[in-house]
Amino acid sequence: MIGAFCEIYGDTIENQVLEYLLENQDIDIAVGDMALELEISRPKAYQVINDFEEKRYIRKTRVVSGTQLYALNKENKRIHLFLHDFKECLRLVSEEHSTLSIPITRRVSICTVSAKKVK
Repeated sequence: MIGAFCEIYGDTIENQVLEYLLENQDIDIAVGDMALELEISRPKAYQVINDFEEKRYIRKTRVVSGTQLYALNKENKRIHLFLHDFKECLRLVSEEHSTLSIPITRRVSICTVSAKKVK
């Protein structure tokens, strides 16, 4: 299933990786884990990551148990643009889902609990 970003900007492997990075913008990611999650080959994932590193979209953060981790380079002006567009895609999806009518199949009773009187 493709995300809203790829739906709008094209379902390419590069956009899938970019969308994944945008979704996980506050997390250091391992290329192997990303490849598994996106169901792309590890060599292709490394190729895209190397390209993104050359473009300075991402940066190396740390090594954990011999695995290099990466994160979005939020100092890059293009990343600012991508983040803005990603947020707009999420807003559109949210608006589309909020306009869907969901039938109520049963009533739920709401109970109130009285608070203990404080002296």
